Amino acid sequence: MNLFAVRSVLVVAVLSLACAGQTPPPQGLAAAQSPDAARPTDPPAFAPLSAGTGPAPAAMGPSKVRLQIREAIFTAAWTAVRDKDFDKTLAGLDWQALRAKYQPLALAAPDEPTFYRLLNEMLGALRQSHLEVHGPGDEAEADEPEPARPPGSAEVIEVGTGTGDPGMIVRSIEGKPTVTWVRPESSAARAGLRPGYLVTHIGGRAVGVMPPSSRPLRPVEERFRLRRHAAHLLSGPSGSKVSVRFLDGDDKVHEAMLTRDPPARAAVQALLMPPVVPEVGISHMGEVGIIAFNFFLLEPILAEVQKAIEGFRRSGAKAIVFDLRGNPGGFGGMAIPVAARLIARETSLGTIQFRDFANDLVAAPSLGVKSFSGKVIILTDEGSASTSEILAAGLQEAKRALVVGESTAGAALGSTIEALPGGAVMQIPVAGFKTPKGIAIEGRGVQPDRRVLETRAALLAGHDPVLDEALVLARAAK
Repeated sequence: MNLFAVRSVLVVAVLSLACAGQTPPPQGLAAAQSPDAARPTDPPAFAPLSAGTGPAPAAMGPSKVRLQIREAIFTAAWTAVRDKDFDKTLAGLDWQALRAKYQPLALAAPDEPTFYRLLNEMLGALRQSHLEVHGPGDEAEADEPEPARPPGSAEVIEVGTGTGDPGMIVRSIEGKPTVTWVRPESSAARAGLRPGYLVTHIGGRAVGVMPPSSRPLRPVEERFRLRRHAAHLLSGPSGSKVSVRFLDGDDKVHEAMLTRDPPARAAVQALLMPPVVPEVGISHMGEVGIIAFNFFLLEPILAEVQKAIEGFRRSGAKAIVFDLRGNPGGFGGMAIPVAARLIARETSLGTIQFRDFANDLVAAPSLGVKSFSGKVIILTDEGSASTSEILAAGLQEAKRALVVGESTAGAALGSTIEALPGGAVMQIPVAGFKTPKGIAIEGRGVQPDRRVLETRAALLAGHDPVLDEALVLARAAK
C-alpha cells in the first residue's frame, strides 16, 4: 500500500536506512496522545510551477512549458525506479514497455491530477508500498467544484491544509466510517461526538467516496485508506472550521460545525516531508503501563519512550502495553533501542534487504541499563505500518511480546524521499524486510496472536475491545 500520501494527511512513515549508514528524511503521520489516537499533518509544501503554467483548458491540451515539466517528472520517476528500487527484477515487469504505454497518456493528460494518476498507475504495477509521486496541482480536490452538501449543511473552509484538527479519528468499523476516538475537551467532544457514531460527510464530502486507487488494494489497505481520507478532510489551519454530519447511537442525523484545534506540541519539520507533530501518551492501569506514540522519531520521541519504559521498570509494573495502533512507522533504526530496553539477550528483529546487500537488525541490552523483564504486549491495527511492523514482528517471533488487535498494514519497505523536477517529490522503496524466520511482511502484515475485532456496539458502550483484551493478558499469571 502506498501510504505516502494520496494527498491524505496520514502520511505513512518508512524504514530509516540509518542502520546502513544512510540517513533519509523521516516521514510520518501524527497520531496518539492516548490509545488509538491520530492527528493529521500538513500536506507537503510543493514548489509552484513556473509562471504561466496554470491548468490549460482540456480542449487546448497542456502548454509547451507544462509538457516539458511533465516529461521531466515522468522521466525522473521512471529512471529512479529502474536504478534504485530494491528489487532489481522489478517483479519481472517490462519496465521499458510500461514507459512506452503510460508516458504518452500522462503527457497528454487534460490536467495535473490526471497526469499524476497515470504516472502513479504505472508505478502501481509493481504493487509496492512506499512508491508514489506527488507534485504541484496533483490533488483532484483542488480543481473540483465545491461539493453539493446535504440539506442544512454548514459551510466548510480550507480542507486538509494544516496541522489543526477537531480531535477525532474516523475508521472503518464493520465496513462503516465510525468514530473510534475523541480527544477529551476537543471541539469534537464539545460538539457531542462519541466513539461509535457514524460519520457520513466531512466538509460536505461523503467520507466513503474516494478517488480511484492507482493499484488494487487489499482489504486492510482499503480500511487504512478510508482512515487517511477522513483525517485529510478533518485537517486544516488551526482555528478554521469544518462541518461534520454524523449519526448518533440511535442513528439520528446530526450536523456540527467543528473548530480545528491547534496541536499540543510544535511540529518537527522533516526535510521534504510535511511537519510531524510528535506525541507520546503515558498512562497506567494498576500494574500495567501503557505507552502510545504516534511515530518512530528519534527526536524527541525515542527519549520519552525509553524514559517511560524505565519508569515502569522501576515502579515494578507487571506488564507494558505498547499501543502502536495508527502508528505508521518512521526511522527503522528506532526499533532497535526500543527493543533493547525489553530484552535480556541479543535479539534479531529481522533483515533489511537492500538492492545489493543486506543488514541484520540486532538489538542488544545496553551496558549498565537494566531491561524491563515483565510482559510486553503490542496493539496493532490497519494503521500500524513499517517500523511498527518491524518491532512487532521481531519481538513476536522472539517470544518476547504478544501482538493483540488486527493485522497490520503490510507496508514494510524501507524508502527514501527524492526531489523531482518541477517541485514534485517521490517516495521510492530501497529496501525490503523479512522477519528473523524469513517471512516478508510486505503485502502480508503482522498477524496478531490474539485477533480482536472492534465493533460499533462496543465503542458505543465505552469499551476499547483491543486494550481490554491486552489488559486481561497482561494481568494473567505466566
